[in-house]
Amino acid sequence: MSSHDDFWYRMLFKVKLYEAYGTSFQQLVNQLFQYSVEGFQAIKPWGNWGDGGNDGWVESTGSYYQVHGLLPTSKLNAVEAVKKAVGDFEKLPEKWDNVNNYYFVYNDRYSGAPAPLVADLQKLKKDRGLSNAKAIVGADLEAMFMTLDPSIRQVIVGGIPSCNISHIDPRSVGELLTHLADKDDVPLSFLNEPAPDFSEKIAFNGLSDPVGRYLKIYSYQSSTIDEFLRRRDTGLSQAISKEIANLYDKSKTIIPESQEGAPNIRYVWIVDQLIPEVMRQHPHSMKAYREAAQVILSKYFEACDAYEHPGRASTA
Repeated sequence: MSSHDDFWYRMLFKVKLYEAYGTSFQQLVNQLFQYSVEGFQAIKPWGNWGDGGNDGWVESTGSYYQVHGLLPTSKLNAVEAVKKAVGDFEKLPEKWDNVNNYYFVYNDRYSGAPAPLVADLQKLKKDRGLSNAKAIVGADLEAMFMTLDPSIRQVIVGGIPSCNISHIDPRSVGELLTHLADKDDVPLSFLNEPAPDFSEKIAFNGLSDPVGRYLKIYSYQSSTIDEFLRRRDTGLSQAISKEIANLYDKSKTIIPESQEGAPNIRYVWIVDQLIPEVMRQHPHSMKAYREAAQVILSKYFEACDAYEHPGRASTA
């Protein structure tokens, strides 16, 4: 598989983890485990019986999984993590047999498993005579995802853009622009400075290959957008600019600066946010729309509506 494909699959899965919480995180874990862990079966709570601390299991090995995903704005501190992990384990022997392995799966958003959580799970393993007891966090989930066949990865994150952009359908770009124009108008002050050289701005914002390369390549298709805008009223261009700028500001709250490769992950997050929900139902549709969205993003990157201008410090 090419490095291009690996980049998109890895970044799109990271984006899913950053956005997932509660039920959506559990659904993502269930889907991933059903493809990755032989014999895995998701468990749905049932009335007063609940799930007995079991969100999913492998009956043949006595492996039990408890899944926990907080809101993106929440933080799971070490004390809460230990309380949740150990507390959920205590429910298992009451309703389930052959508890041999225990896994606490939670969405750390790449912050790492707190040391007290790891230590208490080790203690739990020793005290209860378990074969294994450990935390499974974002990096572990990503590693599992990347071992899957590309056809399965596509089921989980949708189709990825191709390297060859010659076949981009201008009508897809047009539909995306219409989608953006129909959104609420968000007041925003714009930079009056002329757009900097692409290479300078790419380096200033910490964007690395292949994102820098994508921005340059897709910029050659910006005439498609220019032609579309010439046929519409002049207010449409400003509405799209505001939407792009607003998405970039939001991306900085979703993907923190502390995350390694944050600028690249934000790029992929914005690309996905540009796609209407109705177009997300099929991997092949997602592939085409992700390509079209990158044409849009490259144009407004050049216009300084997305990412920071080298001539001034970030106000984030």
